[in-house]
Amino acid sequence: MPNHMNTPAPNISLCVALVLLFLMSASASAADGDVPQPPLLAPGMRVRILAPDVSSNKLIGTIDRVSDESVILDVPGRNEPVSILRQKIARLDVSEGRRSRGVDATIGGVLGAGIAAGGCALANGSGRGHIVSSGTVAGVCALFGSGIGAGIGAAIPPGERWKEMSATRYRIGVLPRLDHGLDLAAAWKF
Repeated sequence: MPNHMNTPAPNISLCVALVLLFLMSASASAADGDVPQPPLLAPGMRVRILAPDVSSNKLIGTIDRVSDESVILDVPGRNEPVSILRQKIARLDVSEGRRSRGVDATIGGVLGAGIAAGGCALANGSGRGHIVSSGTVAGVCALFGSGIGAGIGAAIPPGERWKEMSATRYRIGVLPRLDHGLDLAAAWKF
């Protein structure tokens, strides 16, 4: 019988223990890592919550109270605050405020100038045989188009900007079971 058959096999329990130790240290570093924490939910924050078990539409309102189990939201048009269990929240967005009318007017002005200049340049053709050149016509149209576009951009009510609050506060764990199996668990909260 060859001599290499008598060498002891590596201890499987030791290998499993080393893998578990590695996974637990990796999960601890992931939970406590250098990931920047999002702002905590606080009363007075304007939020948009998707919780299909509570409402078929997104709930938009101001946070009244926050606990470990739920978020109480003041929703315009409702007499009573709405209590939403954290475990029922599918998505939570925090308002970053409304865009200014100046930004919308600038965007409208640029778009209006481009569309008007392009349209007039195409309509004027090559410009041969005309008293005014194509470039001059396009420039004048761009001026008028930018004024009209800026007016439209300023007239449209500014929209609200939303930022999704990510669930960066998470914990992952691997634990051995009594039947020599493994359990994997993940938990997070907003």
